[in-house]
Amino acid sequence: MRKALVISVLTLAVLAGSAAATLHRYDASRADLIAEGITLAGIDAGGMPVEEARATLAREIERRLEQPLTIRYRDRRFRLDPALADVETNVDEIIASALAESREGNFLTRSFLDLTGRRPAEDLALSVDYSREAVDRVVAGIRREIQRPARDATSSASFAGVHITPSRTGVAVRARELRDAIVGGLTSPEGSRVVTVPAKVLKPKVTTRRLASRYETFVAISRARRELRLFVDRRLVKSYRVGIGAAGFETPAGEYEVESKAANPAWYVPNSKWAGDLAGKVIPGDDPSNPIKARWMGFYDGAGIHGTADAASIGTAASHGCIRMLIPQVIDLYDRVPLHTPLYIS
Repeated sequence: MRKALVISVLTLAVLAGSAAATLHRYDASRADLIAEGITLAGIDAGGMPVEEARATLAREIERRLEQPLTIRYRDRRFRLDPALADVETNVDEIIASALAESREGNFLTRSFLDLTGRRPAEDLALSVDYSREAVDRVVAGIRREIQRPARDATSSASFAGVHITPSRTGVAVRARELRDAIVGGLTSPEGSRVVTVPAKVLKPKVTTRRLASRYETFVAISRARRELRLFVDRRLVKSYRVGIGAAGFETPAGEYEVESKAANPAWYVPNSKWAGDLAGKVIPGDDPSNPIKARWMGFYDGAGIHGTADAASIGTAASHGCIRMLIPQVIDLYDRVPLHTPLYIS
């Protein structure tokens, strides 16, 4: 009886040793394999040899992250090589961690978990690093290339007419949004390799159209030539011979506008010595002694354009600062010139 028991014990020992040896060989054959249930950066790597896992991650992640990033604004393109931004991943680190976790414990526990499929699922996350300074330099460079202030339309008046420098819209790059978009492109294997520059359009305060509408009608006067020119839509449409202020009563040069208009206006005589007994009086429009005939277009401190009965004074410097015109011509001009029409006297 004792002999049979000893034989049975020895038999069980041999069988147990044989099973252990088998499990040991099984475990040794998996020394370079990543355990089932482990994913690397979302990729199922269970059962893969380490080199296969590394090749898979290189193909699915690293090669995509090595592709250049295209940054575009309208028809302009900027190319960013990820190497210039020192883009690096933790692929080697997560593969090493996956293998270390796969080999935790002894051959018996590892074999048991592998054979029974009781290993808990685990995903080792991908981490992508980059140079913040390099991205900031790229953003700054793109801003220098694209960003510009809005430009208001400006005008330059002369006897030859009005020249308008057109307005221009500006561009303000949204730097923080651009930086975030570049970082997203550099660090996301599945993201687009094209980034659109986020920007805001800056509108000018004075547009070309608005300024041009102000100069739809324009009057220019040359004291030297004793000539008045009328421009419509910045085109010369008519010229008139005029009289100007005499020495000591010069017609003021500069830029003005037609501030007032009147037909057959009364004359409010200035309190000046040259007015004599009429100083301070009001001469009705129908009074023959009223020198302001037919029409009045005031532009500055009592000075204006008006008709005169003294036809001989046209083409001379004879007034007390006003612009004199022949009566039919001042009526013609009056009907063509709206209130607030810009006026330039050289």
